[in-house]
Amino acid sequence: MRKVFYLDESPHNPGKYMIRVNIDLIPFTTTIGSLNLLPARLLNLSYAQYLRFCRDIVGAEIHGKNCLYPVAYFYRDPLSDQLVKLLNARTELVLWEDEHPDYHEHERALRDFDRKRNLKNFQN
Repeated sequence: MRKVFYLDESPHNPGKYMIRVNIDLIPFTTTIGSLNLLPARLLNLSYAQYLRFCRDIVGAEIHGKNCLYPVAYFYRDPLSDQLVKLLNARTELVLWEDEHPDYHEHERALRDFDRKRNLKNFQN
């Protein structure tokens, strides 16, 4: 699995970590806005909902109130590690779907094959 997301210690807040994106592993040419929004989009949350999730569930501190993009700072613990794993799993799925645009056709072929195999086994 690609490690697109990782925890990186903040140079300004030692002992606190930010979720960073390895942009070399994401196939895009341009972006508008901040890559800090990417985790929220992968979790199907607004950025405000994502920050609340990070604060209330994962235990992050939110810095940058009244800024354009406040940022979540995490402690290095199992919950923050699990969030990074979840984000990487979601990213892997999105990238896989992008790399396999004919997946639905492939899925239909597998279902047909499975039906035929089950029918053959039933007849024996």
